[in-house]
Amino acid sequence: MLSCGTTPGPTTHHPCKGVVFNDTPIGIITGLTAVLVAVVGIIAVRVLKHRTKTATAHRDAERVRMETELAEARAREDAAILERAQLEASLHATREAAEAQRAALQQLSSELGDRLLQQQATAFQATTAALERRASSESEAIRAAYEAATAERNERLHVELQPVHETLQRLADTSVATDTRSAAEFSRLVTLVQSLNDEHRAHREETRKLQDVLRVSQVRGRYGEWTLQRALEAAGLQERVHYVMQPALRGEEGLFRPDAVLLLPQGRAIVVDSKAPLQHLLDAQHASSQSEKSALLDRHAKALRLHIDQLASKSYPARVSAVVPDRVLLDGVLLFVPADAVLDAAFRRDPKLLQHAASQQVHLVSPASLLIVLSAVEQLWRQDGRDQRAAEIEKIGADLLGRLGVVLGHVCHVQRALSDCVTAYNALTGSLESRLLPIARRMEELGVRTREAIPNIGEIDTVPRELGPRLSGALLNAQTGAARTTVAADDTPAAA
Repeated sequence: MLSCGTTPGPTTHHPCKGVVFNDTPIGIITGLTAVLVAVVGIIAVRVLKHRTKTATAHRDAERVRMETELAEARAREDAAILERAQLEASLHATREAAEAQRAALQQLSSELGDRLLQQQATAFQATTAALERRASSESEAIRAAYEAATAERNERLHVELQPVHETLQRLADTSVATDTRSAAEFSRLVTLVQSLNDEHRAHREETRKLQDVLRVSQVRGRYGEWTLQRALEAAGLQERVHYVMQPALRGEEGLFRPDAVLLLPQGRAIVVDSKAPLQHLLDAQHASSQSEKSALLDRHAKALRLHIDQLASKSYPARVSAVVPDRVLLDGVLLFVPADAVLDAAFRRDPKLLQHAASQQVHLVSPASLLIVLSAVEQLWRQDGRDQRAAEIEKIGADLLGRLGVVLGHVCHVQRALSDCVTAYNALTGSLESRLLPIARRMEELGVRTREAIPNIGEIDTVPRELGPRLSGALLNAQTGAARTTVAADDTPAAA
C-alpha cells in the first residue's frame, strides 16, 4: 500500500526553485501551490510578450507599405515638376530667339534706309507682334495645361493618398488601443500574480497552523476518526445499518473502543481502527540535520509497528459478539491510516512493516484502499438485498402455487359433482320415458284430457369439460410446490 510518489526519500527538491517539499499531504499541497504560482506567472509573461511582438511586427509591416506608396506618389509629383520646368525652358528659348530676330532687323533697317527701315520695322513689328501673340497664346496654353495637369495630378494624388492616410490613422489608433490593452492585461496579470502570492502565503500560514494543531494527540485521533467517518459516508454506507461507530467493548484488560465495526452480510463483521502517528513525521520535517531527520523517521516507523502489535493483541471476536449479536467477526483487523504519506514514510524506513502487519492479521489501509474495501462492502449489501428479495419472491410464489393447487382441487370436485348430476338426471329421464310416460300417453289415447300437454323430456348430452393438460400440469406443480414449501419450512430450524 505504498503511496504514488516516485521520489527516493521523504522529501523532494524542486528542480526549478530549490524548494524542499515534504511528502506529507500538507507539504505536497504547499509545494504544488508554489510551483503553480511560478508556472502561471511565466506563462502569462510569455503570452504578453508574444502578443506585443506580434502587434509590433504588424505595425512595422503596415508602416513600410504606407511609406512605399508615399514615395511613389512623391516620385510622380517630382516628374510633373520636371515636365513643367522643361516647358518653361522651351518658352524662354522662344523669347530669346524673337529678341535675336528683333536685334537683327533693327540692324538691317539702319543700313537700308529709313523707308526700307520703316517697311522693315513695320513688317518686323507685325511679325514681332504676331510672334509675341503666338508666344503669349502658347505660353498661356502651356500654363493652363500645366495648371490643369498639376491640379488633376494633385487631386489624383490626394485620392490615392487618402486610403494611406486613413490606414495610418487606423494603425495609430490600433497601436494606441493595443498599448492600452497590453497595459491593462499586464496590470491584471500583476494583480493575479499578487493574489496567487497572497493565497500561497495564506496556504503556508494555514499549513503551519494545521501542523501545530496536528501535534496534539487528541486532535490527531479526532482527525483519523473524522476521515474514517467521511470515507464510510462517501461509500454510501449507513450507520447502525452497515457499521457501528466506536462501540464499547469490555474485556479482562478493561474497556476497548475501536473506531468502527463494519457489518457484513450473512452475519459477518470486521473491526476498523484508525491511527494517525504524525508526531515524529512532523518533527522530521523541521529537523536541523539529516541524521536527526533519519532518527525521527525511524521512530515514526517504530511507532506504527507498535500500533500494529497493540491492535493485534486485542481479542476482538468475543467482545464484538457481545455488542453486535448474531455476528461472526472475520479474522484480522483493518488499521486505517488517514494519509498515504504516513504509510509511505514508514515503509521506506521499515520495508518489512507490511509483512509484519499481515502476519499479525492486521491489514494496513489508506484512504484510497479503504474506499475500495467499503465499495466492495456496499456491493455485497446490495447483492444481499437482491438475494433476500429473490428469496421473498420465491416464498410468495410457492405460497401462490399452494393456493392455486387448493383452488384447482375445488374445481376438480365441482367437475365431478356436475358429471354425477348429469348422470343422475339422464337416469331419471330414462326411468320416466320407460315407466311413467307410456302410461300417460295411453290415458290420453283413452280420452283423458289434461290442461297442459305432457312435454317431451330429453337427456342431457353435454358433460363438464375435462381439465386440459396445462391445468392438470399446473395442479400437479402446485401440489408439488406446496409439498416442497412444507418440507423446506420443516427443515429451516435444522438448517439454522
